[in-house]
Amino acid sequence: MVAALLGPSQVRADFVAWTYNWGRSPIAVAADSPGTGGITLTDESTLHASGSSDIVATNLRTFSSATRTNPDRFTNQTYSLNLFLKDDVSGQSTTLTFSGKFNGTLTAFNANIANTFTGDTTKTVHLGDHDYTVVLGSYAPPGPPTAVNAGSITAHIAVDEPADTGGGGTPVPPPSDAPEPSTMVLASLGLSMLSLTGWRKRRLAK
Repeated sequence: MVAALLGPSQVRADFVAWTYNWGRSPIAVAADSPGTGGITLTDESTLHASGSSDIVATNLRTFSSATRTNPDRFTNQTYSLNLFLKDDVSGQSTTLTFSGKFNGTLTAFNANIANTFTGDTTKTVHLGDHDYTVVLGSYAPPGPPTAVNAGSITAHIAVDEPADTGGGGTPVPPPSDAPEPSTMVLASLGLSMLSLTGWRKRRLAK
């Protein structure tokens, strides 16, 4: 009986599904003229995700034949990263653009490349029923041309999730100060027992 009085349990809604693709311009950022090298930025095919997630915007690799005594130099060499973002349920989409610049030196056997983001590094857009907040994250500098592992620029996309709902699909109301149904049932039983005890005492006293 008590179980029948209790409401339906909370059910968490599914994560928000979305699609994304990073583009870059240029494909390779050239060193200052008359340099021999540059920094390549990777692109990847369209991918899918759900909920808030970290993602990689681009991987970075270097190429150069410059010598240590005459290194390639980068002086405010610019690039841009373009994020195509789509809310899967509504089909609404947008493209957000971020930018930065490289400074440093590069040879065939060493790399010292610094990155500075220019413009806004956080952008929020409303697609469908959700707000998507994109934040450019960490920068891992690329190694020399001989390196196996690539450098990277990462980003984090935060998606507002739907509120938890009850069994009928409507938002679950906040808890109130009213006693639980089970508490009310037990209290009623207690009062009934007290009344019965008092009645028996009165009969014995007569």
